Amino acid sequence: MQTVTASSWHLHKASLLAPSMTETLPSEFEVVVMGTGLVESMVAAASARMGHTTLHVDTAKYYGGDWAAFTWEGLQEWRKVDEGVEKEEKDQEINVELEEGEELVAFGENKTIVNVKENWYCDKIVDKEVADSADKDVSSNDGLEQPPVAEQDNNMKTNETLETSIQAVIKDAKPEWNRETLLSQSRKFNLDLTPRLLFARGPMVELLISSNISRYTEFKSVTRVLTLLEGKLEQVPSSRSDVFNTKHISVVEKRVLMKFLTQCLQEEEGEQDTSKTFGDYLKSHKLTPNLTHFVVHSIAMTPLDCPQSTGLQATRKFLSSLGRFGPTPFLWSMYGTGELPQAFCRLCAVFGGIYYLGRSLEGVVVKDGKARAVVTEGKRISCQYLVMPGSKVPTNLILEKKEVTASRAMFLTKESLLPTEKEQITFLSLPQEGDRPVRVVEVGPGTAACPKGLHVMHATVEGEMELEDVMKEEGIIKDEELVYSLTFTQVGNKGGEKTKLENMWEASGPVAELDFDVAIEQAREIYKGMFPGEDFLPRAPDPEEIILGGEECEEKDNVTGESNEEITPENENDANND
Repeated sequence: MQTVTASSWHLHKASLLAPSMTETLPSEFEVVVMGTGLVESMVAAASARMGHTTLHVDTAKYYGGDWAAFTWEGLQEWRKVDEGVEKEEKDQEINVELEEGEELVAFGENKTIVNVKENWYCDKIVDKEVADSADKDVSSNDGLEQPPVAEQDNNMKTNETLETSIQAVIKDAKPEWNRETLLSQSRKFNLDLTPRLLFARGPMVELLISSNISRYTEFKSVTRVLTLLEGKLEQVPSSRSDVFNTKHISVVEKRVLMKFLTQCLQEEEGEQDTSKTFGDYLKSHKLTPNLTHFVVHSIAMTPLDCPQSTGLQATRKFLSSLGRFGPTPFLWSMYGTGELPQAFCRLCAVFGGIYYLGRSLEGVVVKDGKARAVVTEGKRISCQYLVMPGSKVPTNLILEKKEVTASRAMFLTKESLLPTEKEQITFLSLPQEGDRPVRVVEVGPGTAACPKGLHVMHATVEGEMELEDVMKEEGIIKDEELVYSLTFTQVGNKGGEKTKLENMWEASGPVAELDFDVAIEQAREIYKGMFPGEDFLPRAPDPEEIILGGEECEEKDNVTGESNEEITPENENDANND
């Protein structure tokens, strides 16, 4: 289950209007996209936007694939995948007519989520100590001799005051979370499988604005960036005001840091020494070990031995995004990162894309090195181009396999990692050995991620790592504050988008990155391979910019031989008189 937002409601409405769609589904499309992950959704939106007939099909009943965001109930359903049902569907006989030379190749069943583990830290019944003590206080007066009337009036006032105080205490008391209370507030959760932050001037924000898809989305600014310094969480000074207000660097260091940040923005790429590492560059600017820690682990977020150009590019990306939408360079998507695939799907649907969710996918029809059709629900759907997730690519059609993994952890906590009076959206980069930082994002009720009284903490790292152990060793989470944890490993492919078939592309799953650079670049490459020379997601018009009936007017003018003049209120009367 996913939270009902504007995008998900419009998309779900389309599926409800065609419950028996198989019989009425067209038998041919220019583009068939399998899976509703982020890359697939961007490609589907781009093709529909440019007028190509597009079918977007998925075996799941929810949007997003490995990029989805779930309610609490939906997360539990996702975790408990019914393997028996999958095997039963897989073993069903496929009956489809094939032409001479054609072959039906079954889709792959490559797992993209492995090593799923969950831990419960609170299975108690809701704490009722406050309410029970209130009942005892009230019942303790039963059976006593009644005082005089005047005293009764005073006692009544006292009891009223006591009752008001007790109710206030009960209202402010923090609930003890357990399986029942979490399930009862399921719809207040939006839990991401693949949480991502957006740089305010990063490629995803620019794409959402330029394509006008931003009108389907909502964001909140990340309010603080933290780092772990000498075993304590400290705020990273990034803006000019932060630098001069922080107490963690000296006056001399403040001047050195400001000079360095200013020069990073002013220095041209051609002026860089390609033989130097980023660490050498920092030393040349006389950055102290204290300042180097802030720059390397929380601003550039690159290793010291990376090329100077790479470190400077990452630093500029951070600095250029500061102040555009908030005090930090980052944005967080309301209702979770899973909203972004849905936003692209909605644009696809607006421009005529057809959605076909929760349906079986039997295989791809292959002939002469090309994908000729896909078979879904026993029906053959011909296509010119085919895009599918890495999990569905048949093994014998994979061109290049470069498996990459990312470890993920999700924690429900009763306290923030660094409590303050106001709710915060927090980003923390934890340095680890081997230049693999653990990236932590903490969100709360204000982002619609969870109900009041809870916080959701996401941790991601490249490769295999026991994230729960690492977070506890670093003191970021504590057992007494934990309610629930879920850890798993995401498996992707960096082998490229091409397959052994000329007109079929692979959309690999999410990789360990902070923003969406890799996903956007992959979507662009796939679309360029299908339609070279076409714009990728040009601006979509607003509803008020669309002129209904324009095509009919044009056809009428062509038939009568009249000029294609738009009828406006000023010339409408003249047109009627004619």
